[in-house]
Amino acid sequence: MNKGVWKGEQIISSEWIEQSTTLQFDRSSGSADYGYQWWVRTFGDQNYPAYFAQGHFGQYIFVVPDLELVVAFTSNYEGSTSIYWQYMNQIVNACQ
Repeated sequence: MNKGVWKGEQIISSEWIEQSTTLQFDRSSGSADYGYQWWVRTFGDQNYPAYFAQGHFGQYIFVVPDLELVVAFTSNYEGSTSIYWQYMNQIVNACQ
């Protein structure tokens, strides 16, 4: 969020933020593509660009810059990851 600026200080280069959170590898399958250590896809009816980190058993951090939105999930869910896409679509649509 904020292109690497925190409390008015650039702590990560904005160029690295841009490159790491945009498509670097098109998987041509599945529900997301890949940047550099970030998954990338869109959410909501308006297809807002987003990036996210995915951990074990439902640990997620989603970032939707156009909405200034960060969502974190911590769980122990072993089912289909599609439930998180549904949640994020609902959250993003509610923020429009």
